Amino acid sequence: MVDYRPQVHLRPEVGWTNDPTGPLRWQGSVHLFHQHNPDGGYWDRPHWGHLVSDDLVRWERRPSALSPDTDGPDRDGCFSGCVVADGDEAVMLYTGARGPGGPDQEQTVCLARSRDPELLAWEKDPANPVLGPPAGREGLLGFRDPFVWREDGRWWQLIGAGTVEGGGEVLLAVSEDLCHWTHLGPVLIGRDLQALDPQVWTGSMWECPVLLRSPEADLLLLSIHGETTTHYPLAVLGRLADGRFTATSMQPLDLGPDLYAPCLLAEDDGSGITWGWSWEARSEHAQRDAGWAGVLTAPRRLRVEDGGLRVSPLEALTELRIREIALEWVGEADGVRAAGVDHDVLDIEVTLDDRVDQVELHLRCSPDGSERTVLYLDRRHSEVWLDRGHASLSGDAEGGCHGGVLDHPPTRARVLVDRSIVEVFVDDRVSVTARIYPTRPDSTGLRLVGADPSVTRDGVAVRAFELGSVWA
Repeated sequence: MVDYRPQVHLRPEVGWTNDPTGPLRWQGSVHLFHQHNPDGGYWDRPHWGHLVSDDLVRWERRPSALSPDTDGPDRDGCFSGCVVADGDEAVMLYTGARGPGGPDQEQTVCLARSRDPELLAWEKDPANPVLGPPAGREGLLGFRDPFVWREDGRWWQLIGAGTVEGGGEVLLAVSEDLCHWTHLGPVLIGRDLQALDPQVWTGSMWECPVLLRSPEADLLLLSIHGETTTHYPLAVLGRLADGRFTATSMQPLDLGPDLYAPCLLAEDDGSGITWGWSWEARSEHAQRDAGWAGVLTAPRRLRVEDGGLRVSPLEALTELRIREIALEWVGEADGVRAAGVDHDVLDIEVTLDDRVDQVELHLRCSPDGSERTVLYLDRRHSEVWLDRGHASLSGDAEGGCHGGVLDHPPTRARVLVDRSIVEVFVDDRVSVTARIYPTRPDSTGLRLVGADPSVTRDGVAVRAFELGSVWA
C-alpha cells in the first residue's frame, strides 16, 4: 500500500489540518500553531494544534494549545489568529466562532495568555471577546484572523473581512494593552487591487492578512476567499502609512493549486519565514478513510528585493539531506532515466545551461510511465508548468496543469518531493505547490525528456538527495 503521509512536512499524527498560525520565537524555541480537528480527517470545530522546534528543521508535536469551550464566544471553533510576546507573557489573539458557519456566524477576536516556558498552558481572558466587528458593518461576510504587531509604542491589528458588493477588506484597529481596541477603518479594499490589475480576481472576502515590514516595501499577504470557498493567496507590495496600505504591485504567492493561508514569522533582516496550508487534492471519503487531511508546506523565506518578491526554501532544510543519490542515466527513446532511484522523499536540484530550450523532469514516475508528475521548464517562452494529469491512476485524485509565464527564462529549480506533495522553486522567484497520489509502489522514478536527448543529458545538471524526517 502506498503511504501518502509526508515525512518532511508538518502535520498532526491524526486528524484534519488547515491554516498555520501564530509562529513565535519564545525562550529559545520556535512555536508554530495550526488549525486542527483531532477527531478525524474532516473539518469541524477547529482547535489550535501546537508544534515546536529549536532549529526550524526538526519538530515535536505538543498537545492542543487551544480548544473550543462548551459555551462562550468560541463555542463553535477557535479560528486562526496570531501570537505575540508581551513582556513575560505570550498572548494569543484568535477568532472565536459562534453559530452555524456562513456570513451570519458570530466571529469575534478573543485573547488567551501563557507564561509557561513551553507554552503548554493557556488561560483565556474572562472578558472575551476583546473586539467585535465595527458598528454599522452588519453586511460583512466575515470578521476573522487577527494579525497583531507592536509599533510606535502601541499594538496594531489587521483583520480580514469583505462584502459581496465591495469585495475583500483588511480592517485596522489599535490598542494600548491588547485588551481594549479601537477600530480605525479599512487599510485596503477590493477596489484598490482592482485598480492595479482588473484582470485579477480578488474575491469577496480576504482571510489571514499578514504584514511584513521591509526596508524596500511592505509585503501584505492575503488569502482570497469567495462567499463560501477558499481560492489562493496573493502577495501585495506597497507601504502601510497613516492608516492606509498603498499597493504598488501584486502577484500570486504560489502558481500551484494547493497552497492557502500562509502565516509569517518576521526576521531581523527584513525577510520573513512562511508556512502555508496545503489541502488535499483527493476525495472527501479518501480523507475520512485515511483519518488525516492537510499538511503544512515546507518553510520558505520571503524577501522584497529589486522591486519584487523573492521566495526560496528555508536554507536550513538542507540539514535534512541524508545522502546524495548517485544518478546513473540510462538512455531511452526520448530522454534518459535515472537508474536505481526508488525513494519517494527527495530534494532535487536542476540546473539548465544555455543549450537547453526546454526540458521535462518526470517525478514519481512508474517504470512504464503510466504514473508521472511532469515539471516543464521552458526557457524559450519563459514558462514553468507542473502537470499532474497522469500523477495518479486513482479516480479520487485531482489532475490539472498549473504554473505560468515568468519574467525571465528559468535556469534553476529546486524540487521537494515528499510522498503526496511536490513543491517547486524556480530561481528563488516563484513556487508551484501541488498534491499528488501515485497508486503504484514503484512510482518513484526520475526521468529527463527533451527534444534532443544528447543535449538534455549534457545540458541539464541534476542532483538528488534522500531526505530524513522532520520529527525529532
